[in-house]
Amino acid sequence: MSQSNALIIPGLKVALVPCPALGDTTLLLRLAWRLQAAGACVTVASVSLASVRSYLPGLNIVGGAPDVVALAASNDLVICAIDWQVTVPLSNVAYLAGKKLPRGFNPEQPPVLLAGRVIAGAHNVICRDPKAGKTMVQWIDLYAEEVLGLDTSLPVTGLQDLPAVAEDADRRVAIFPTTPHASKNFSSSGFRRLARCLTARGWLVEFVGIPAEQQKLKAEYPGCTVRTFTDLKGLVDFLSNCAVVISNDSGGGHLGSLLGLRTFTITRRRGDFTWRPGFNELNRVINPILSFKWMGRTVWRPFIPLRRIVRALADVKVQ
Repeated sequence: MSQSNALIIPGLKVALVPCPALGDTTLLLRLAWRLQAAGACVTVASVSLASVRSYLPGLNIVGGAPDVVALAASNDLVICAIDWQVTVPLSNVAYLAGKKLPRGFNPEQPPVLLAGRVIAGAHNVICRDPKAGKTMVQWIDLYAEEVLGLDTSLPVTGLQDLPAVAEDADRRVAIFPTTPHASKNFSSSGFRRLARCLTARGWLVEFVGIPAEQQKLKAEYPGCTVRTFTDLKGLVDFLSNCAVVISNDSGGGHLGSLLGLRTFTITRRRGDFTWRPGFNELNRVINPILSFKWMGRTVWRPFIPLRRIVRALADVKVQ
């Protein structure tokens, strides 16, 4: 796209309002870096990112509950997670949903305008086809390219000025054993077996949760180190000193992938499911070798092949 026809030009003010969930926040952060590479002045309204603003040079991070109306008044364009939709009609606000817009939301009306030009497809879902095999990172890049006209061949900056890496970082494994949705969680007995196997092979295994889970996790994983963090900076600082993240389908895997770590995602879903971590090529999905329905529930946890994780990490040098 020529400079004269480009939608996003240097100096344009763009605000992003991500969904509060960690995985969704990493996606909008990817889009922020794409816009930054095009020369836009980018603001991100996010409670969680406020604690890591020092790792995000060039981005204006605004903490607290986002004020979409105020952001629309002070920016040329706002790209906002549908979670924060306001009833006030705003011609420069584009709404994004993960896979589905709310019933009754018309993505064609009213159109989103930028400097008087209509942005076709501005209101959209990130994932347009769950069976296409693309990750959500690939889908957000497609939105950046096809809707905003951004050049996705340009490199993105990523997190900067992270803490110095400790000497034992290449031996450290972080396991995220929980999510807000119990149906997604692998069994605690399975995670205990996995931790024992990896520890016996020289890995330093630690479990990670939210502060409200700390006592519960300590009881479920006796003898193991359990970490919790009050803000995103604490978690980022910890993961920057890890080599591997093992998680359910959760934000921990996405953040680990964003930081360039090797990730294993335990899920009952197919291996190319859309929400797998996709910020680097070091992700593996570990799904059951079989599953079946029993009394209305899907039985899958006993059939997760943990040996695949153990074997994959056997090829990684542990100092």
